[in-house]
Amino acid sequence: MQDRATCRNTGIHHVGLHATNPAASAEFYRDVLGMEVVGESGPDHLIGTSVFLSSRPEEESHEIALFANPAFAHIAFKVSSLAELRSFHARVVGRRIPIKFTFNHGASFAFYFEDPDGNLIEVYWPTGDLRLKQPQVLPLDLSQPDDVLLQELANMV
Repeated sequence: MQDRATCRNTGIHHVGLHATNPAASAEFYRDVLGMEVVGESGPDHLIGTSVFLSSRPEEESHEIALFANPAFAHIAFKVSSLAELRSFHARVVGRRIPIKFTFNHGASFAFYFEDPDGNLIEVYWPTGDLRLKQPQVLPLDLSQPDDVLLQELANMV
């Protein structure tokens, strides 16, 4: 078993919720909880209709994501480094848990898998680049060296 010190998350940092009407739900989070809409997509986007909100957009690309497609509802755990992201990825793969998605979100590198009950889990490393608004769903190949991944990130903007 891998050393637990190399596989540590910093906790749950955002959630993706199913919303029958993401725009209406976003109004609720904006008007009642004071959150800011920081990104959105329409029905023709790869992930469908979505709205992303943050109460701290200068620190977190989003804290709540609302998806019309329930397949994208998830809980996201943040890690502190690209090395920790790779370590978690190796742990999940080593346990033969299928990886559903691996994305370069611009603001983060992430991979997704399901828990035993079918709940979608995201493990992500924030890149620190908050210039690109969500949703960004570019492919991410974690077999590539760090410098290649970081260059791809630099080329996004």
